[in-house]
Amino acid sequence: NLDKIGKVEDWGKGEKIYSARFIEDKGYVVTFRQIDPFYVLDLSDPKNPQMKGELKIPGYSSYLHPINKDKIIGIGKEDNRVKISLFDVSSLSEPREVSKYTLDEYWTEVENNHHAFLLDDKHNVFFLPGGKGGYVFSYTGDELKLVKAISDNQVKRALYLNDYLYIIGQYKIVALDEFRWEEAGKLEF
Repeated sequence: NLDKIGKVEDWGKGEKIYSARFIEDKGYVVTFRQIDPFYVLDLSDPKNPQMKGELKIPGYSSYLHPINKDKIIGIGKEDNRVKISLFDVSSLSEPREVSKYTLDEYWTEVENNHHAFLLDDKHNVFFLPGGKGGYVFSYTGDELKLVKAISDNQVKRALYLNDYLYIIGQYKIVALDEFRWEEAGKLEF
């Protein structure tokens, strides 16, 4: 019946919610005004949810994606450029931004469409399309690292099959070998 059974109050006043993610008995919320508050909620008791932690950093994350139970990736903006954050949430009361990468991009489709984000946990990488091309990042060792950039103005999505990453653009598909990050094939149309 959509009856309210619990609530967390008095946080993020005057701020807009940009993203929220619920994973098991935890909630993660990003709001924005001038800085990017990243909140950690304990939802283990639905009738008594609690604010457990808060992290204030510049910019905002409009998309959150879990890597595992202790790591979350945030995609958003800082200073009008695409910002990628790696959050460590192993301590609910003290979330940390352990790595950050700012792209020379002003837009990514991930901000508006979560289907544009692709995580390949076998190779510890994720794919992010941008206005100028597509980007493959690794997230091992608590570090975001650009592994491969594909310069194609019309990159839309990616998918992986076995050990190949297929980057799909408006006019071509490029296959990358995920061990060497070299082009394994291309189909133009």
